[in-house]
Amino acid sequence: MNNPIKLIALLCLSAWFIWAPASYAESFSALSDDVKITLSPFKSKWSELSSEKQEKLIQGAGRWNALNPDQQDRAKTRFKRFSKLPKEQRSKAVDRINHYQSLPRNKREDLQKSYQNFKRMTPQKKMNMRKTFQRTQRQRRN
Repeated sequence: MNNPIKLIALLCLSAWFIWAPASYAESFSALSDDVKITLSPFKSKWSELSSEKQEKLIQGAGRWNALNPDQQDRAKTRFKRFSKLPKEQRSKAVDRINHYQSLPRNKREDLQKSYQNFKRMTPQKKMNMRKTFQRTQRQRRN
């Protein structure tokens, strides 16, 4: 980096990447139209939210807006089912999700393949597999 202009540009770019995520969402009106529509329930309290919370909401809105209508309907149905679970079961589900997300990529891919194989099984095979699993779990506890 002999060129001071390149060095200054690199430093400015680095500073932007460090500070931009925390400050780019300061104003609700600065959001894109599709994100504003998705996050409209938060409009009145937007300025009270931390920049981290704002960033997470914006990322979530982006993911939500990228879903097609069928995927959005499935997500809504799953959320309704999840929100009706007792608090203990919700907590366990969140723990399992966090554990899954902390696994290395190859382990997650293996689990996904296993689940796809399970979904392709006949109902009888699924039931037998569940019984075997439950029996194994009981033996581990004893």
